[in-house]
Amino acid sequence: MSTKPLPNEPEVPPSKGFQRLKKFFQGEKPVSNGGEVHEVDQQLLDGQSTGTPGSKSESKARISSGTTTSTRSWSNWAGTRTAHPARIFDPETIEDLIEIIQRAKTENKKIRCACSGYTWSSSSVVQEDGFLVVMNKMDKIYNPVRSEGDVWTVEVETGVLVKSLDDLLRNHDPPLALPSNVTSETMRFGGILSLGCHGAATNTRTMPDLVDSVKIMDANGNMNMFSKDVDPVEFSAATVNLGLLGIIYSYTLRVEPMFKLHVVDKFLPFHDYISSPERDGPKLKALVENNYQTGIFYSPFNRKGFDTSNDFVWVKTWRKTTDLPLTETPKQTQSQKRQQKISLMIANKIYQFMAAHPGSTSFINRVMFPMVIKEVEKVQYAPDALHFLDGVDHLKCLVLGMALKADANFENVVKAWNFVIDEIYEHARRGEFPLNIAIEMRFVKSSQMMLSNAYDEDPEAIYCMYEVVTAVGTKGFEEFSAKVAKHWMEEFQARTHWAKVWEHIPEMVPYLREVAGARSRLDVFERIRKKYDPEGMFMNKTFAGLLGH
Repeated sequence: MSTKPLPNEPEVPPSKGFQRLKKFFQGEKPVSNGGEVHEVDQQLLDGQSTGTPGSKSESKARISSGTTTSTRSWSNWAGTRTAHPARIFDPETIEDLIEIIQRAKTENKKIRCACSGYTWSSSSVVQEDGFLVVMNKMDKIYNPVRSEGDVWTVEVETGVLVKSLDDLLRNHDPPLALPSNVTSETMRFGGILSLGCHGAATNTRTMPDLVDSVKIMDANGNMNMFSKDVDPVEFSAATVNLGLLGIIYSYTLRVEPMFKLHVVDKFLPFHDYISSPERDGPKLKALVENNYQTGIFYSPFNRKGFDTSNDFVWVKTWRKTTDLPLTETPKQTQSQKRQQKISLMIANKIYQFMAAHPGSTSFINRVMFPMVIKEVEKVQYAPDALHFLDGVDHLKCLVLGMALKADANFENVVKAWNFVIDEIYEHARRGEFPLNIAIEMRFVKSSQMMLSNAYDEDPEAIYCMYEVVTAVGTKGFEEFSAKVAKHWMEEFQARTHWAKVWEHIPEMVPYLREVAGARSRLDVFERIRKKYDPEGMFMNKTFAGLLGH
């Protein structure tokens, strides 16, 4: 671990730093962030969708079934991925999907799908040889169904927003909730589930492990339903399918009666808590096993002294409770969410400034950390507690996400974490700041979905889900993240998160075909894929090599 002070801290003096920051906010000096910056309006503050991120309409028409179709470019929400498909479709009905597929067959076009565009990989990218199908208007939620054993399920079309389902379940009689969830309310379930997003509730496993069935329209326009009861192998492939089996129409999810979570946020000294693998690994394991959900977050340079021995980590835990009363009213919760969204909009501007002026990173992070993160203890309903970073979509960032199987005492988890910390400070000694937001980890039990990055035949295995986060446009992040990923791959057999950045990492595809017996699972998946898409209508370059094409 790095404990040596850095002799010459390459930061902007406070007076000059604040002058430059003021000029930046006043718009006197434009800053390039590596992608289009989308302004946030009142609709976003109110949690409303404003359509496809980054799409620019050139012309619009309507196919006979009524769905809008246009020729326009597309980009993800951060402006880091773009596509120029032959045509973009915005379907609203199953009949629309059938007609799009028939048109693609007639014109010999590929098809890829997108929702809100909250992904960093090129999974949705298709160029002039294909159609992009944006599923945001397919947002129907079916009535929750109660089955034998007091088990509740709800079917959602793939364009359903997380917030929309939360609200419907909250107002249901009886009130219901998802056992686990992603941190933001503005994502849509098609992207969350098909790419294997994980949440952080340890014992509920990943988000796709909450799926009861999935409906997919194949290359012939036929609707297929996959479930564990009918065919567990095909169900495993169809749940996390990367959009390769067809257009995903809907997922049916298991939900449960609404519950409360006791949330505790603490700041703990870095070197007293997560420094020594032998000492701190077992301590971390106990923390994870004794809580419903656990998150560890570190913002670099968060204390004066420019030395990790003075820094703190943010430790966040969630525990189910039936006895403790709620600590805030619904009105207070909504007010806090609104304030958080505004704070993250401001933070986005600050991180853009840091990306353009890397020497300011240590000073600004040291000032921001105690202002933004507070030690709190509260009791909330599950959706409010789980969306603890609601509004994070306003923060234009790049994220390397990887899963690492924890060893018996979590020693490898601490070692992997410390490698990143050492690299942060080694770069800082050279006046380089490729990581300016955070490194974080959350924990889930293994997944049964064959393309999940947490797949494991051991149902009790625990996977640490790492995220390495920096602002869009930060110089050196591509090389930094590639070095971190390569080390984690070589030392710990880590696997990538499909939705995060990973395609820039050298030899990643050959590695992913071999790690932890993946080749045999990929071969099984490929056989299933060919059954439903024999001509490769839904294939793109991102995944072709992964499947041996």
